[in-house]
Amino acid sequence: MVQKAAVGSDKIRPPDDIDRAILNLLAQNARTRLVSLARETGLSIDSIRKRLAKLERSIIKKYTIQVNSEALGFNMAVHVYVKLKNETKERYRQFISYLIRESRVIDLMSVLGDYDIYIVILTKSVSELDKIKLEIKQEFSDLIADWKE
Repeated sequence: MVQKAAVGSDKIRPPDDIDRAILNLLAQNARTRLVSLARETGLSIDSIRKRLAKLERSIIKKYTIQVNSEALGFNMAVHVYVKLKNETKERYRQFISYLIRESRVIDLMSVLGDYDIYIVILTKSVSELDKIKLEIKQEFSDLIADWKE
C-alpha cells in the first residue's frame, strides 16, 4: 500500500518545470528578487517563497558568486591532469590537503580515466605558474607519474 504525503509535508519531490525555471533564473543571478522570480514564472511571491524554501532544503546547496579573475590580475587559468603512482592513503591525503591549501588552486576533482586528479590553477604570469608547478612536482615527485596541461 502506497502512503500519500500529508499536505504541507516536507517530503522531497522531484523538481517540476516551475522549480527548474526558478533554478535557471537563480543560476543566472543568485540575487534575483522574489518579485522578479514571481513575474518570470507567473506565480505569487508567496508561492515563490515556499518553493524556494523547499528547494533550499533539498536541491540548492548554497548561493555563491562568480569572480572575474582577470579584474583581480589573474590572467591565466591552467587546467592540469595528474596521474598518480605508488599511491598510499596517507600520501594521497597529503597531496589533496596541499592542493586545497594552495591559494592558486581554484578547482580540484578526482576523475576517472587515464588521469586521477583534475586541477585548475589561476596565476598572474607564466613565471608564477612555473613556480607553483615546480613546488608541487618537487614535493610530490614520488606520487606524480604524469602531469598534463
